[in-house]
Amino acid sequence: MLSKDNALFEKAFDVLNRVYFNAELPKVMITIQSRPKAYGYITCNEVWTDTDRSYYEINITAEYLNRPIENVLATLQHEMVHLYCMVNGIQDTSKAGRYHMALIHISEPTRPY
Repeated sequence: MLSKDNALFEKAFDVLNRVYFNAELPKVMITIQSRPKAYGYITCNEVWTDTDRSYYEINITAEYLNRPIENVLATLQHEMVHLYCMVNGIQDTSKAGRYHMALIHISEPTRPY
């Protein structure tokens, strides 16, 4: 079942990337793992490597997959905003990583975040 979920998340990533980020975000590894204190996360570095590329990881927390699908996809999109900020050199959290600052730094009116 989780392999089907992963495939759906990969498709959702591609759609969200095309619609909201002009298909500019790099491919990522999407995982579903346990991390009860967060709906999801993205790694700060490219932690997955194959023969010629490295990838960031976006995790969607397994414990929260039972939320409404729009909420789960909002978590994916939230992590994609962090990815956008990382690849564009935008600091979107405080130094301690506790406060999101993306709304302060991203000023393009066409972006819905």
